[in-house]
Amino acid sequence: MDTKLTFKNFIGLIFLLFLFRIFALKIMKIDLFFDEAYYWYWSKHLAWGYYSKPPFIAFIIKIFTFVIGDNIYGVKIASNLFYSLSAIYVYLITKELFNEKTAFLSGIAFITLPGVSYLSEVISTDAFLVFFWSFTLYYFIKALKNDKWIYWILSGIGGGLGLLSKPTMIIFVLSVVFYLLIDSKKTFKNKKFYISMILAAVIYMPNLIWNYHHNFIMFDQIEDISKIHNNSHFHPKKFFEFISAQFGVFGPVFFAVYLYLTFKLSYIFSKKEYKLLYIFSIPFLGVISLQALLERANANWALPTYIAATVLVVYYLYQKSKKWLYIGIGFNVFLTLIIYFYHPIMYTLGIPLTKKNDFYKRVLGWSALANKIEPVITKYPHTKIIFNNRELMSEMIFYLKPQPLNAQLFNPSKKIINQFAISTNLNKYKHQNFLVLLKSNNIGYIKKYFKQCLLLKKVKVKIYKDFSRKTYILNFRT
Repeated sequence: MDTKLTFKNFIGLIFLLFLFRIFALKIMKIDLFFDEAYYWYWSKHLAWGYYSKPPFIAFIIKIFTFVIGDNIYGVKIASNLFYSLSAIYVYLITKELFNEKTAFLSGIAFITLPGVSYLSEVISTDAFLVFFWSFTLYYFIKALKNDKWIYWILSGIGGGLGLLSKPTMIIFVLSVVFYLLIDSKKTFKNKKFYISMILAAVIYMPNLIWNYHHNFIMFDQIEDISKIHNNSHFHPKKFFEFISAQFGVFGPVFFAVYLYLTFKLSYIFSKKEYKLLYIFSIPFLGVISLQALLERANANWALPTYIAATVLVVYYLYQKSKKWLYIGIGFNVFLTLIIYFYHPIMYTLGIPLTKKNDFYKRVLGWSALANKIEPVITKYPHTKIIFNNRELMSEMIFYLKPQPLNAQLFNPSKKIINQFAISTNLNKYKHQNFLVLLKSNNIGYIKKYFKQCLLLKKVKVKIYKDFSRKTYILNFRT
């Protein structure tokens, strides 16, 4: 058994799983989620910042679609790759703190977490945040142990690129401060530590400058989501829903053990390695849980918690109960197979898919809808296309051929509500015809801005008996 728990074999398994997830994506036969198409649109308009996120995801999609093409694989595959790389760093973290046996198991446990399995097939900022969190944590641990410049520099680079991936990377700094105060106060006197922090800030600076020139719009959007300006409202129900969802993200066995360890502080503080893993997991979960209490938080937002938490839980179970460790991994693999083969499983069981029982419904029917819309819009080759909805606009810009990259968002209030609104100025197109694509036929609020209006076609794609996608194509003139 021990001879199989080697880094070489671990890399082999990670590579096989990487290939399996590409195969699973083909089996799933899904379209892009509208946020994925939205990020792809960003990659066609590279900048140092965007309405809701820093720029790293746009640059990565640009690279991969340049190599693979503007298709679902080109857009999504980077997520699979970066989670695989994160698993490698989980392995390295565990080996640095404990031993190769638990490193192997921790890496396998992490890459098969239900949350990681699901998000490996979704391009989102989480993939890059998780990678740079694991990358930075590993080199931070190495820097504390060896105090070599290379490790401090690499941890600074990781921190800066993490901030360019998602703003919540800043919580890493919070964990660093907590850990140093508790277990390594002498590091505050180390100039290399401050050089590392400065390097991270310098790498992040272009996004900060972009925000400065755009009235710090990204931070305004973060404030809107968090509702930190309205602290009189609390949502205990949403908080408990979020915590319950973590059993699905981390896996029921692992999250139950993690909660148990969270309240077993005598164990956590019995060894410096346990303290480090706890401090680099619980603050992140705490901050996102607070967000859930204040307004809302998606279950996946807490994913960086489970880098250190995986190592902590796997090592604990390896010492106390290997049986439950293998049960935990096995159950997560079982959930992963359900996630990837949900549709074939339902067909095999003879259970009809409906709007209520198919959690993939949000990524079905978009390419088929575009195929039905194309014959209409090709009759108006030089007519500007307008949308009134970010979801429909993102999907159709990706799936319509040729791709209408210069489409505009109908936004008469001129309020910046998404990235499309930043670049929209319909005043440039006065006295022109427009094709307007709407999700509903409620056009009353739009008609008053145009002189003429003609409904060209209602397009409908039936997904299930109780679920369809509809688009109304209208010809307007200012």
